[in-house]
Amino acid sequence: MPPMLFLTPDDVARLARAATPLTVYQIVATCLATLSLLNAVGDWFVFQRPNLAAADSVLPSLSILIPARDEAATIGRCVVSLLAQDYPARLEILVLDDGSSDGTSAAARDAAGGDARVQVLPGGPLQAGWKGKPNALRQLAACATGEMLLLTDADCEFLPGALAAVVRHRERRGADCLSLIPDLVCGSFWEHVVVPLQYDVIFLTLPLRKVFGSRTPAFAAANGAFLLLPANVYADLGGHEAVRGEMAEDIKFAQHVKRAGRRLLYGDGSRTYRVRMYDSLRRIWDGFSKNLYPAMGKNPVVLAAWTVFHLMTQVLPFAFLIAALITGNRSIPLYYLPLTQAAIALSIRLALTIRFRQALWAVATHPVGWLITITIGLYSAYLTYSGKGHAWKGRVYET
Repeated sequence: MPPMLFLTPDDVARLARAATPLTVYQIVATCLATLSLLNAVGDWFVFQRPNLAAADSVLPSLSILIPARDEAATIGRCVVSLLAQDYPARLEILVLDDGSSDGTSAAARDAAGGDARVQVLPGGPLQAGWKGKPNALRQLAACATGEMLLLTDADCEFLPGALAAVVRHRERRGADCLSLIPDLVCGSFWEHVVVPLQYDVIFLTLPLRKVFGSRTPAFAAANGAFLLLPANVYADLGGHEAVRGEMAEDIKFAQHVKRAGRRLLYGDGSRTYRVRMYDSLRRIWDGFSKNLYPAMGKNPVVLAAWTVFHLMTQVLPFAFLIAALITGNRSIPLYYLPLTQAAIALSIRLALTIRFRQALWAVATHPVGWLITITIGLYSAYLTYSGKGHAWKGRVYET
């Protein structure tokens, strides 16, 4: 039988006549992989970038809210990149030191160099029922005076022209709230293996056209490192009050935006700002495990569906191929269908790697990265149900 990646009608009929459990499984897995490919193609054209080209328009005043806890190593770069922006309206940068023990405040002030646009504020106590980041944003919003608010993180670095571009992009698209995924900077081996899979998560399963076009909260997506919205809209939403106790406060805030009847836009910010999220496998594990299961609404059915889907389409095809190569079996169920599934998974990963300028060699580690990510998701659920809670930056949040 000649090599093939897609089945003819005769192949399908022959498979149906010899339908073993393995054959049925592989047909289902191939259908799921094909659906992920169709979703990725559709998302490719919907996931738009803000235009960084200069344009003549009157822009509103902008307040940038940066919660910072033990961010002395990164806050300076963030502040410097914001001060370097050519933003043609009033700009204020508010940094809240949320109980840091590493000199975050001093690092922020040094980076500001006395620029009056930067204010470094001491954080108040963590209020009962609030998680750290929502509590910090609550305090920052109370001090902000801009017509627009940009909620970002201390480890973000903004590229030239970013602020003016994103404000114009939100207005031009008619969105109440704009969120962008960053350029994910990777340094160590495990960063390259795991971190860029965040792009895959979006393109494999999320129909992005529905994030903006549908009012259903299930089609909500956001990145907590970038939320841009008018101050009056944020006030009407009650700020972060509705998601005060959430670990995955960005996803829950996005759902809250849609429940309130507001329009949410999720886009490609890889030419707007960059983030190095974690610098080791240990930090990747801790960082993702604190919010992966909470982002699923702590719903075991969603976790099960998410796990099975990604195992069937991103991990097991490669295991079946290895088994086929070892045994010399070139049957349709054990070899050709898994080959189709693996080809789809790697094609999507390669396209996203090129689009988001990630390391090409990491494509070869694709199933390993997904196996680690799935394990982190299961561990995140374990932390919830075991009562151990989710730890982050010296705080342990009970579930």
